[in-house]
Amino acid sequence: MLRNYSVNSGPSARGGRSAAGRSRRGGPGEGSGCRFVDPRGAARSVRVGASGLGAPRTTSAHGDIAAPDLGERPSARREVLGLVGLASTILLALSLWSYDARGAENLVGPVGSSLAGLLVGAFGVAGWVLVGELGMATFRLFRGKRGILGVATAVSTLVIVLVGCGLLHLAMEGTEVYGGHLPGGILGEVLGEVLRSLFGLAGAYVVGVTVLLITLVLRTPVSIVHGVARLTGLARRGAERTKEGARALVDAWEEARELERAEREDDDRTLDEGLDADDGEDGGDTDDGAAADVEDEPDEVDEEEEPAAAAPEPAPKKKPKKKAKRSAGDDGPRIVAPKETGPRRSATKASSPVPRLDGYEPPPIDLLDRSYGGRVRVDPAVLRENAKRLTEKLESYGVKGRVDEIHPGPVVTMYEFEPASGTKISKIANLENDLALALAAQKVRIVAPIPGKARVGIELPNDDRQIVYLREILEDDRWDSQKGALPMALGKDIAGQPVYSDLAKMPHLLVAGATGAGKSVGINVMLASLLYKRTPEEVRMLMIDPKVVELAVFDGIPHMLLPVVTDMNKAALALRWAVDEMERRYQLFADAGARNIKTYNQRVDKVRKGELPIEKLMRSKAGKIRGKDENGNEVWAEATEGEAPSELTPERLPYIVVVVDEFADLMMVAAKDVEACIARLAQKARAAGIHVILATQRPSVDVITGMIKANFPARMAFKVSQSVDSKTILGRVGAQNLLGKGDMLLLPPGSSDLQRVHCAFINEDEVAAVCDHLRAQGKPVYDERILQPRDESDGGVGQKSDDPLYDKAVAVVANAGYCSISHLQRQLSIGYNKAAKLVERMEKDGVVGPASKKAGGRREVLISPI
Repeated sequence: MLRNYSVNSGPSARGGRSAAGRSRRGGPGEGSGCRFVDPRGAARSVRVGASGLGAPRTTSAHGDIAAPDLGERPSARREVLGLVGLASTILLALSLWSYDARGAENLVGPVGSSLAGLLVGAFGVAGWVLVGELGMATFRLFRGKRGILGVATAVSTLVIVLVGCGLLHLAMEGTEVYGGHLPGGILGEVLGEVLRSLFGLAGAYVVGVTVLLITLVLRTPVSIVHGVARLTGLARRGAERTKEGARALVDAWEEARELERAEREDDDRTLDEGLDADDGEDGGDTDDGAAADVEDEPDEVDEEEEPAAAAPEPAPKKKPKKKAKRSAGDDGPRIVAPKETGPRRSATKASSPVPRLDGYEPPPIDLLDRSYGGRVRVDPAVLRENAKRLTEKLESYGVKGRVDEIHPGPVVTMYEFEPASGTKISKIANLENDLALALAAQKVRIVAPIPGKARVGIELPNDDRQIVYLREILEDDRWDSQKGALPMALGKDIAGQPVYSDLAKMPHLLVAGATGAGKSVGINVMLASLLYKRTPEEVRMLMIDPKVVELAVFDGIPHMLLPVVTDMNKAALALRWAVDEMERRYQLFADAGARNIKTYNQRVDKVRKGELPIEKLMRSKAGKIRGKDENGNEVWAEATEGEAPSELTPERLPYIVVVVDEFADLMMVAAKDVEACIARLAQKARAAGIHVILATQRPSVDVITGMIKANFPARMAFKVSQSVDSKTILGRVGAQNLLGKGDMLLLPPGSSDLQRVHCAFINEDEVAAVCDHLRAQGKPVYDERILQPRDESDGGVGQKSDDPLYDKAVAVVANAGYCSISHLQRQLSIGYNKAAKLVERMEKDGVVGPASKKAGGRREVLISPI
């Protein structure tokens, strides 16, 4: 108990409250301090200096200063405990890190191995939590904090360790750690099994994690509510930044769209004037991208290098005019005025064709009617109103966007619709019937997307439909530039531009369409345009007409190989002749070293000019004598002594076009032979200069079989009755939505993009006038061998009657003394059908007799052994 307490300041006492107060505040002063007397009577003084409250000094009764007591200095005790804790943490960490229950050497020796074994055996991997807690307590001790290991800290640490042991046991059950210990130790096994028995496996996880989270919340300043609120705030700020960026992107896109629409003002301002003004200032200039020409190069190309003709672009691209800014209030779609394709050649050139050197005069253009569809009539107000209605109807179906361009044509008008970002194409493509109902249109066709554009084309029929006349197509200057082997005029595309093609590049054409859709007129247009370009020496025609009346008008023209075939049995013979002719031409090509008809004809021309010896053109016939077999076919034999070789004459081969008007009727009569012939022609006849045009009004799978369809890459579909027929002919739907009367879809070879074409029109009188003019040029030279029956034992289409196996079969049966089909199969290693044909032929030739009913089907051999 204190007996006396006094405060002094400096050398002289300054009693009073002010001095005491200054002493307690620890103000500066060398002499500041306090003095008291402890119960033992020793006088002690505490000195206050510049550094604050110093260490107490003991003063004896005589006034001497005693040495300081280290045991009573708090900082020293903390430092000593901190060093001990740090060393313990390091030792325990090293012992756990290097511990192995199988007896491996521990970095801390036997003591460390024992401590680590105790921790791992009791707590498993969770023993590291105790080491971590000891390290944290040491860190707090060095920082001078009090209560470094209170009751709450100890309890929370114990809870964390025990719950962690239980969760480790549940999660890593069946595994071992540290060379044989359980992951959660013995305590973890006990606690984990208790939790599993009470709550099940899933419930044990939930309870354990919940206890861990509660302990962490109570022990640490971490708040789950604050964490969730912070994450929510971060997500909200991220969403706001994303929204601002998207808004800026939309604003930039809208600004770009406004600039693009503003640049079209000049086109819209001059549209009305251009529709009524004379377009003669264009003269004969043609737009590079306006002509929908299937043939890109003017010169004829080698069929081997370019087997397919390129289709025109579905959307015409025109050279940009001078652009000006549009007024701010005008945001309507741009109307692309179609370019006129009327007569551009002079009357003299059009009506007076130049005769050829051989005296042949092509048909004059005056044979065709002068009717013209003229310029497409365009009412901008009606087109913009239709675009507005179309946009509104699409928006009612959940498709947002705008119509950017309008392309009026002679039959339909295409509205180029640009959907909003994120719109699926399939959502628009399935709205054809819905739009037709909503717009009260006859048919609606959707091109999704337009090739080469980020837009969808919606084709609506015009209220005032125009007729495309053949004369208008042939009088265009672009028809004169068609230099292909078999050029044909087809019609106009949706933009009103003429469409031409080359049958030699297709190389075969499959045409289908319902009755009255314009299929027969389309064939007449193609054949008439071909007759305007090619002479009988350049192309010959073989026509099969099951309907009798469709192609009868072409009878008697010089281009015909024989009269139009109307008997279906004779039609099969004609197709078999075409196959034989193909094989004969390939033999000529091989003899001349040519790959196709173009190269062969070029070498024939060189022989006629004396630039090439004829022996190089006809190697196998040089030095031989020409003759004919019993069937009238030409044969060549070796010349004997005293016989002069026959004179060789080069033969220039014409192209042959085989036209079948109704293929379905032909398939009903002789499906097997006809399909085999058509398939062989489609596969091999292109290089031989033989091309096939098949037409049918019933494009079912039993008529257009897979073999035929695979070899006809170019297909033309007029309006069909159902989508199944469209899929059969084109491989996709769409032809059922056509308008009829010549409206068709063209699938060019080597392309998957359909092109809509409005077929040209030619009436019966015009076709008759053209054919009458051709008949006046000369009479046709028919080849009667075409319809001669072939030998039934020749083994099939295109095979020779002199089968090399026949002689071997005769030798086999002559040596064996009997004849049976199975015996020939074994001896010649051939199939049953082949052996049966050989036996039938031997019976026909008198080699063997008829089959015996008593001798197991064997036949008597009528010849002596060879």
